[in-house]
Amino acid sequence: MHKAGFISILGYPNVGKSTLVNSIIGENLMPVSPKAQTTRQRVLGIYNDENTQIIFSDLPGWLTNPQYELHKAMLHDIESAFEDADILIYMHDLTDKRDNNQLIDIVAKYSQPKIVVLNKADLVDEKTFLIKEKKFKEKFSNVDIIAVSALTGYNIDKLLEIIINLLPEHPPYYDKDILSDRYLRYFASEIIREQIYYLYKDEIPYETEVVINSFKEDQDPVFIEAEIWVMRDSQKNIIIGKKGEMIKQLGTNARLKLEKLLDKHIFLNLFVKVQPNWRNDKNTLKRLGYNI
Repeated sequence: MHKAGFISILGYPNVGKSTLVNSIIGENLMPVSPKAQTTRQRVLGIYNDENTQIIFSDLPGWLTNPQYELHKAMLHDIESAFEDADILIYMHDLTDKRDNNQLIDIVAKYSQPKIVVLNKADLVDEKTFLIKEKKFKEKFSNVDIIAVSALTGYNIDKLLEIIINLLPEHPPYYDKDILSDRYLRYFASEIIREQIYYLYKDEIPYETEVVINSFKEDQDPVFIEAEIWVMRDSQKNIIIGKKGEMIKQLGTNARLKLEKLLDKHIFLNLFVKVQPNWRNDKNTLKRLGYNI
């Protein structure tokens, strides 16, 4: 008997959705950073074993007030993920003290089996967990609630058991050696963007986009040329830095992670381009792969 199905992971920004997918599939494919909204597009991460295939939708964090066409595209991905899933995972950060009832109420309306995953269990005491568990039991009926740490791996095996138990019987949807529905070219742009989130402050990460102009995998070293889009000349200067020091550091950090992912030497060439209205231009966003 083989089981397979689609799992949508829903939650507010920075609860650890991408870290959870990376932990389960065993590869650091999804971009992660300490800043909110690192994930902008819906990406599938695929877990395989002999009798199981679990297709996780890694999604942007829930947006309560989308301000730009980019935000609307991100929200569209989240909303479509409700419909497509065999199982819904609502993920909550145990250290978050805010009232997050809006998304909880939306998730509760759907009929699919649900799992509540309380992440960052390594950062709180048992009393905090029990208070949160009680809250979610009041919101959801007949759901599994589990505390995990996506970062340390705590209880990830137990979470997998719960998911597999709820999965329908079905042959694999994808070849068993595939980890994602995206090509390496996409992950190259995401790794560069991830490193922007780590290196730069304020609005810079949120107003940049990365476009791969050339990806020549059959060369040694692999040749990658990428444009970093910013919205203003002042941001271009910040990305480049004094005497080019910042973009040099960005290139080094991204190259090292790309080499680890591809297990090959990389030649990475970065340019910075001012594209003033990219996140509010529907045609541009469509060309970038966003669902508008």
